[in-house]
Amino acid sequence: MNARTTTILSFAVILTVAAVLFTSGQFALAGGEASKKHDIPLKEAKLIIEHNAKDHDTGFQGFIDSEGWKWITVTGPDGKVLRFQGDGMLGKLGLTELFFESVEPANADVPIAEVLKTMPEGKYVFKGSAIEVGENKGTTIGIALLTHDIPEGPVLLSPVEDAVVPVEDLMVSWNPVDKTIEGSEVNIIAYQLIIEKAEPPHPNMIGKMGLSMYLPASVTQITIPKEILEPETDYNWEVLAIEESGNQSLNSSQFSTSD
Repeated sequence: MNARTTTILSFAVILTVAAVLFTSGQFALAGGEASKKHDIPLKEAKLIIEHNAKDHDTGFQGFIDSEGWKWITVTGPDGKVLRFQGDGMLGKLGLTELFFESVEPANADVPIAEVLKTMPEGKYVFKGSAIEVGENKGTTIGIALLTHDIPEGPVLLSPVEDAVVPVEDLMVSWNPVDKTIEGSEVNIIAYQLIIEKAEPPHPNMIGKMGLSMYLPASVTQITIPKEILEPETDYNWEVLAIEESGNQSLNSSQFSTSD
């Protein structure tokens, strides 16, 4: 074998090895991308604090939304804090949305500082098994950031507590919120207004008759459509101030309509 032939054969071997390495790299990359495809993001993963400025109690709330999951664990800075799982036929079918709420102890019994110690500020990872109509889809995951910035509750201006008001042209209003309960500045991103009839809900219906709306932070008064209210009826109403991390504080009152 002459030197030229040896050189050609050596070059061919080098090309073959390079092709194998490159192809293996492609397969590895493709496998990595495929594995990432199994990490299906949750549509929503939220964890917030709700403070009731009138009843003086405080607790935690969370919300999950996805295409489907069988179980979800929530892990925070101090480790695992929650686990949710569907069992039986429901577990095989899969779940999508979930709202959960902690016990809200009275601040006089459990000071807010003690409540906050149960879930420190930081990143909380929601992770579980993705499922769709009984078929496993890999892993679903989402991240919620919890802060301890709790806004003050809005001061309700009108109608005053226990007022009797007309059904038409009822204006409700409240003071804007710009401080936390600790007195530091806070960025309010929205208010939520809820007006409900002061009566038990229908036994087969989730929720009470009334309205719930989210309003821009610039809005602190609104006229209620007359179709919402009935004459000679008692109503409860509340306003929630929502700060930029999602934490919210509410204040509540009641009024009655005239005939």
